Amino acid sequence: MSCADIPDWYLRHHLAVLDLRSKAWRAARAELLPPGYAPSVCARRLVAAGRLRRLEKGVYAVIDPVREIAPIALASGVFADLPHYVTTDAALAFHGLLDQPIPTITVVLHRTRRPVEIGGAVVRPVVLGSKRFDAADAYRTTADGFPLAIAGREQAVIDALAEPAWMVHGSLLPEVLAAFDDAELARTVDGVLARSIAAAQRLGYLLEDAGREPPPALAVLRPVRAVRLRPGRARSAPYSSRWRVYG
Repeated sequence: MSCADIPDWYLRHHLAVLDLRSKAWRAARAELLPPGYAPSVCARRLVAAGRLRRLEKGVYAVIDPVREIAPIALASGVFADLPHYVTTDAALAFHGLLDQPIPTITVVLHRTRRPVEIGGAVVRPVVLGSKRFDAADAYRTTADGFPLAIAGREQAVIDALAEPAWMVHGSLLPEVLAAFDDAELARTVDGVLARSIAAAQRLGYLLEDAGREPPPALAVLRPVRAVRLRPGRARSAPYSSRWRVYG
């Protein structure tokens, strides 16, 4: 076995990202590389051969010559050894609630990391406090066979309402909410109320836009402070006096 066998080893193990600091790399190196073979030399040769693409220092996307690996799998793979989950736009697209191109894939972590360009999309790490992270409705599954940590439908919306800058296609949230059943909507209300009153105000505003009645837990809300639906919007934007939201 040799350096040239490493990409296929990763693909057999359903791994989309090679990280020279990871547990998976240590296993691959022990199995495939002779003692003393420098990992950096191997990585350079594989990049030159078109079997790896550099994402950041020591981190590479594995190139499958047969099919393109889904960007969402690459985004999750970059943080495979860290607690994380993909949320907002990419999560909603994964759940079939959005069909727009996703230029930014938001990944929730415990600590700050730099954005990563993965080719066709930017992976944007964001930070959520430990208690809220642990309480988030996120789970592990697969995308085209590759491991993926993903927010549930409601959690993706909750994150978008609590942190509007985390979502690119925020203008489509009324359509997403229109697709929720009553139980999903009630759980979403509970989730936003646990995050912030501002998130609940935004939810009320968007439900009006979606033509949905607010569940009882939200209907009793009487906010006293005005908030923006999305960052950067001027106060001259449409204003809801019921929810005190500048849209």
